[in-house]
Amino acid sequence: RQGECTPCAGGTYQDEGGQTECKACLPGHYCAVGAAAALPCVSGSYANATNLTDASECTDASPGHFATTGSTQQTACAKGSYTNETRQGECTPCPGGTYQDKGGKTECKACLQGHYCAVGAA
Repeated sequence: RQGECTPCAGGTYQDEGGQTECKACLPGHYCAVGAAAALPCVSGSYANATNLTDASECTDASPGHFATTGSTQQTACAKGSYTNETRQGECTPCPGGTYQDKGGKTECKACLQGHYCAVGAA
């Protein structure tokens, strides 16, 4: 019927009035039915698909990795940091007395005897 707009389908959105079609959702975001904006995947999750309809469809970051809000991929923890949990938005620096000389790890190593390891040592 004329004069009636159709809500955008899940996985699409429209942020402008008077349009005749909806836009594909953005990578790192999700779009519910009738969305006027793409909403970002929350910190600790990511997505590279453009058809997500709910935050639960975003992928959780794996242990040893993190994802910031709206990420399209997870990122490995840098040397000197770790995370041993899923769905993290950042990595934790290695505590004093420990180190991590590789990226993407889930734990830090004990400092070698006779050496000093400051917080975040790599």
